[in-house]
Amino acid sequence: MMKRTTMLTNEHLRKIGGLRARALVVGAIGTLLTLTGLSRGMDGLFQPLIVAYMFWFALGVGCLAVVMLHHLCGGAWSFMIQRICEAGSRTLPHFALLGAFVFLGSVYLSDVYPWTDAEYLAAHDAASRKTAFLNANIFTIAYLVYFVIWLALMFLYNTWSRELDKTGDARIIARMKFLAGPGLIVYVLSMTFAATHWTMSLEPEWFSTIYGPWLIGSYALAAVAFATIVLSYLQDVPEIKKKVTARHFHHLGNFMLGLTIFWSYTSFSQFLIIWNGNLPEEISWYLNRQGGGLTFMTVLLIIFVWLVPMFLLFMRPNKLDVGRLRRIACYVLAMRALDLYWNIVPSFSGNANTVSFFTVGLVLAAIAGMGGFWIWAFLGELKKRPLLPRQDPRATLMFLKDEAHDHA
Repeated sequence: MMKRTTMLTNEHLRKIGGLRARALVVGAIGTLLTLTGLSRGMDGLFQPLIVAYMFWFALGVGCLAVVMLHHLCGGAWSFMIQRICEAGSRTLPHFALLGAFVFLGSVYLSDVYPWTDAEYLAAHDAASRKTAFLNANIFTIAYLVYFVIWLALMFLYNTWSRELDKTGDARIIARMKFLAGPGLIVYVLSMTFAATHWTMSLEPEWFSTIYGPWLIGSYALAAVAFATIVLSYLQDVPEIKKKVTARHFHHLGNFMLGLTIFWSYTSFSQFLIIWNGNLPEEISWYLNRQGGGLTFMTVLLIIFVWLVPMFLLFMRPNKLDVGRLRRIACYVLAMRALDLYWNIVPSFSGNANTVSFFTVGLVLAAIAGMGGFWIWAFLGELKKRPLLPRQDPRATLMFLKDEAHDHA
């Protein structure tokens, strides 16, 4: 039995245990279905795994970024999701191991990345000029460097958070705040290079300086949406029920709105710059996303990933009603999958078979399989620690201000 310091009642622990068991079943079924991709060779296995990995990795590394942003800026709403995001960040070691299989396997065991093929490089001059960055050795070393950075930040913030719960030492707060600024800068730089290596290089002739910011913004949006969903289900936990108010959810809704606008800005800016430049090595990326079902998917992307959530999040009542905001957050998170699908899958074979029943089904199976195991790991981390900071004076002050505001 978990200690009461988790704030979770026996009923909540039973629910989490049941959810973890179901998540394992979904993970196992999804994994078995993903293995049917081997009928297309090793590429057929690694391609859907890359999409699924990028979707769930968004929650792990995105939560780490939100934790650093919380300590840099503060705010009552961020204290409510601090422990949720810390638990999400503690799943990064799993991603380090899984990513080694997905990405290094794609480089050494398959032809998913064209720059691993000498004949391709000989026939494509633009790609051959990038071999100083796009080669197996640099890819492997960079992969290790990325995770050393992220795991170090994850370890420091989770360790300091636990120490602060025990001691209430204000020096720990100063330490976390001091590291947050440089940590976020290093995070943005490392994520930009990782995005370039892991997904942009699937079409090595193409390049975009906005690709990194687009991915970082979408990852932050996914993490905030997920944290909002989890908080909405935890609001009946006695200790959280005393602190959480509709205003906290309103702030989270505003944050999702801002990140949705940022995603829209980066996506459209990339298209506008490339359309205006009209260079062959740049427009090929968009040509691969036209024709057949992809044109229809592009329209869906504009309507359902940009316009619909922005319209819903502009409406104040939707952000004050927890049930509505939870449904919007679930919708936003699901649309992240559509966005990643449109951005990544056409890189594998142009627009051929991108929206075929088998390809879509394979990607959904991979997302479900990987997601089942990730949810299991996340819930295991979530119940290990108190759901709210115990001796953080900033949190106490914020909650007192909220109570005074509510009384007023």
